[in-house]
Amino acid sequence: MKKVVISGSTKLLEEVNYWRNKFEEKGYEVINYPHIDEDVDYDEQYKKFYTDIENCDIFFLMNATKNNIEGYIGASVFGEVTYAVMNNVVHNKNIKILMLSMPSMALFCHEEIIRWIDLGWINFYHGDEL
Repeated sequence: MKKVVISGSTKLLEEVNYWRNKFEEKGYEVINYPHIDEDVDYDEQYKKFYTDIENCDIFFLMNATKNNIEGYIGASVFGEVTYAVMNNVVHNKNIKILMLSMPSMALFCHEEIIRWIDLGWINFYHGDEL
């Protein structure tokens, strides 16, 4: 069973749950996703998320609309996608990195994300290609 990590804002829990269910319905194991577990130390949650990125088959960048910005990517999510990309580039991992939508030009990381798309390091999620 292929393992999926969903990356996105913890403020978009409705969207996170939608994508979690969508992947699980297709037979994938969602091993981590944006959520806050009050019973677990924040540092431990953070470490586990990055460890799960190392061990996933698919990294899904759920850059939905947030704060009226389409294709929103915040600093934490940019760090996560950077980590997935660098695992592939530096450590020869084979994590399939899929992004939901085109990142907004207003984002601080827009140029870098576009460069990674152009290099083929990030692809767009089209639905049935999994």
